[in-house]
Amino acid sequence: MTTSTTAVRGTARTAARRVARSRRLAAALTLAATVPLLACCSSADTSRPSTDAAPPSGTVVDEPVPDSIANLPLVDQHGHRFTLASLRGKTVVLGDFLTLCQEVCPLTSVNLRDVARAVRRHGLSGDVEVVEATVDPARDTVPRLAAYEKLFGAEEDWTLATGDHRALDRLWAFLGVDQQKAAEDVSPAPTDWWTGAPLTYDVHHQDVVYVIDAEGHARWVDDGTPDTMGEQPSEPMLRFLNDEGRHNLASPTEPTWTVEDVERAVAYVSGKSLD
Repeated sequence: MTTSTTAVRGTARTAARRVARSRRLAAALTLAATVPLLACCSSADTSRPSTDAAPPSGTVVDEPVPDSIANLPLVDQHGHRFTLASLRGKTVVLGDFLTLCQEVCPLTSVNLRDVARAVRRHGLSGDVEVVEATVDPARDTVPRLAAYEKLFGAEEDWTLATGDHRALDRLWAFLGVDQQKAAEDVSPAPTDWWTGAPLTYDVHHQDVVYVIDAEGHARWVDDGTPDTMGEQPSEPMLRFLNDEGRHNLASPTEPTWTVEDVERAVAYVSGKSLD
């Protein structure tokens, strides 16, 4: 009976997440519907290098990030304060995550860490920054972000960010990322990979990756399950994944995005190739 009840709960939870993701995807990509696709711009448009083909995945947009959002205070895994505005002049890859996610975020981190590795490998550290900002600032403190980074391997161009929940709520609201705190609904409750304490809540959220250009305009967005193409998270995070997370690792549910998808988007937006 216990096994059956757990299976039913897991199935219901997975279905609910998929329905919520479909609903939130429509809301997030409203942004794309309100601005012209750059691929349809005239040849007189010099806002991006005309020689770069539009990425085959994701959605091309052109939405300026206003100063009221770009100047929201953030803090990285080393305790250094920064804002999106302070990164002007760089192309920014921005994704959302939380360190206690068991379904998708560890896979997002695998992919974005590998994008950061490609940035360094191609000598673009001064031009491109990869940022993962939390949707769970209450738990994702600076020390926790530092511990999480160690599980994946520190990368010079990979920033994990937290901050005041009001600032982060405003950031994600502007970018159309829906999020909702929810009590843990499985028994026994999963335990924190860092402290071993039982988890009392989760944060359901949309999984989105943006590319923001050097002038501070959001220029590309993808929503979907990260496909790590066989790349595995570290052993502690692999053990932390639940059934849905292990499924996403082995056979990610469409739509998906890969490291190569983000690299192509960066090349399109910046004109600097990561191939």
